[in-house]
Amino acid sequence: MRIIFTTLMVLGLSLLLLVACTSPPSATRSAGYVVEGSEDTGTSWRRSAPSEATLIVEPLANDGIHDPQNEAFSALQEPAEALAAFPIDRRGAADWVKALDLGIISPRADLLGESQMQVLDMDIMFKDTGAMPWVLFPHSKHTAWLDCTNCHDEIFIPQAGANKITMDAVLAGEFCGRCHGKVSFSLWVCERCHSVPHEGSPAKWW
Repeated sequence: MRIIFTTLMVLGLSLLLLVACTSPPSATRSAGYVVEGSEDTGTSWRRSAPSEATLIVEPLANDGIHDPQNEAFSALQEPAEALAAFPIDRRGAADWVKALDLGIISPRADLLGESQMQVLDMDIMFKDTGAMPWVLFPHSKHTAWLDCTNCHDEIFIPQAGANKITMDAVLAGEFCGRCHGKVSFSLWVCERCHSVPHEGSPAKWW
């Protein structure tokens, strides 16, 4: 009986994960292009035919942060307007990295824009991913707009093998989960991180 119950639990969790990774977002705005994933570094993100993907944003009045009654509220730009030109991923989120690559945005290193961002071009491959494709972490994509102190040493110890990263911890808001799923792209766009197939990894499911 215990074996049957365990088997049913595993099947149920697998089905939930599959639905989370494939179910389409609710529609809020049509878009003419969609980003396929991190493996696309060219210009194929722009499609001639409209895509079903939509940009999902929350109005400032509903985000629980801004006060619509404040007299300065009307001076703020709505996210839907600010992100209107952004490419989007398959779950309807703005793709900030692609927007940076395309020159749609240009982050400042300081308030006045007088200094330059110190970009670190160093990739790290995480191979302890089980059957999932390996994770390639690009420092350059992060340091193009974040200073190293945003992550080191509080979130990540800059030493090989010192960070015991697990998906449970990430989903609980630790390590990569400090930003991803909050201000950065969803953790359910699996291929954005698990981008390097290896022998034994599953076929593309998205």
